[in-house]
Amino acid sequence: MVATTLQELVENPYAAKSYIVILKPYDTVAAATETVYLSDRGYVSEPTESPANTYFDPRVIEALNFQRSMFTTGKLGGQSFPSFGEIVLANADGGLDDFATYAWDDREVEVKVGEKGANLSQHFTIFKGQSKSVDFDDLIVRVIIRDGQDKFTRTFPPNTYAGTGGNEGSAIMEGLPKPICLGQVFNITPVLVDEANDVYQVHDGPIESIVAVYEDGQENTSFTADLANGRFTLTGGGGGGGGSQGNITADVKGAKPGGSYKETAGDIMRFVATEYGGLTDPGDLDTASFTALNTANSATVGCYYSNRAEILSVLDDLANSVGAFYGFDRSGLFSVGRIEIASGSADLELDSTNIITLERLPTETPTSTVVFQYKKNFTVFDDNTLATNPSDRDFFLRESAQVTDEDTAVAAIYPNAQFLEVESKMIDSSAASTESARLLALYKVQRNIYRIRCKAQPFTIKLNDVVKITFARYDLTAGKLFRVISLFEDAAINEVELELWG
Repeated sequence: MVATTLQELVENPYAAKSYIVILKPYDTVAAATETVYLSDRGYVSEPTESPANTYFDPRVIEALNFQRSMFTTGKLGGQSFPSFGEIVLANADGGLDDFATYAWDDREVEVKVGEKGANLSQHFTIFKGQSKSVDFDDLIVRVIIRDGQDKFTRTFPPNTYAGTGGNEGSAIMEGLPKPICLGQVFNITPVLVDEANDVYQVHDGPIESIVAVYEDGQENTSFTADLANGRFTLTGGGGGGGGSQGNITADVKGAKPGGSYKETAGDIMRFVATEYGGLTDPGDLDTASFTALNTANSATVGCYYSNRAEILSVLDDLANSVGAFYGFDRSGLFSVGRIEIASGSADLELDSTNIITLERLPTETPTSTVVFQYKKNFTVFDDNTLATNPSDRDFFLRESAQVTDEDTAVAAIYPNAQFLEVESKMIDSSAASTESARLLALYKVQRNIYRIRCKAQPFTIKLNDVVKITFARYDLTAGKLFRVISLFEDAAINEVELELWG
């Protein structure tokens, strides 16, 4: 009986697996997308299947080896870690030499697995992502693959001023980025786009509100807001407009796409990934994961970007603010989640019967102190640039507010206990205190990382899954729960290597 589900297939140690690879590079000669159907055994689809009556050329040597990582150390923070891997194809006869003329960057790749003898509908997707490039030698072609995170290396903010005058800025502003404001921000420096008329821009698009405008830190109420275009105009004072002489800053509630103001980390990450990262909402998203992140942390956050960066850095700013991670699952859906200690029932149980190797990795010293920054001041003044009576001198002189959580008992046990400082984009002291206390509870305990190679269920485990290890070494005798923070799957030998944290 041929397996009817992926779970049934991977749980059968005697099942002979069959692999299918579908590539969609761009043929630069034909100026069209080419669909390439490949397999490891040779296969012709049935007339009733899609695609029908199609030959899958038997060139697949290694269908998939792929690595995913949630984060690269046992601590929160740092840039996210893109997933990568390769597909190895036979080319001793030169039949794939045309691949050298194709464009491979950001082209669709899908890998399926089924049981030998199964039809196309009984092959299950184990990877959906993009190709990056191809490498050749005399015998093989390696298709370098990535998850969708490469889309997030695009320049941000994406739009620039034309330098044609008015709201497109003067000639000297040609090519400068139009600012992006996300959520609620404080004391940002807007872009002066029309000096003659004192027009300032805070966001490239509609916004919720201009909360306040300041001149050298003193509130200026003489302005009119253009919420549809993310701008405001100073209206008081001398000729040509407001006639301001000082440093103009503003508090803003930012992006309001389609009339819906975005203020939580989950909602803003979803907006950034789709509006600027090229994903489709909801088709390319694990929407349930965004709902879960909003439930876990619904605090208001705020970011402002007026200089060039990458979309990745924006997502990292937001994720690190609420102790979250993000990435693409094996089906190609973009998902988010919050870093939590493992609990509940295990998605996979491992013991001496299915563990090939087990290695305990070096771990971080526990954390005794968390300093959690919030309410970022985007324009820090000094006493020489502040007005005589600024609205909030203490705030304008500092980069942010902060809360501190400390456990002196940890420092007594670990004299070199870690100091964790989080540059959060949260704005509220209560929410900041809650998250700071959560992080201290998470990291003040010695957490272990194990690297395990096993035969159990490749292609079904995903990042953040819960794994239970029972083993006659270390502290694992009674069984212990861990989170999957990294995994490497190798179709050639039907094994998976996991890094587990807990």
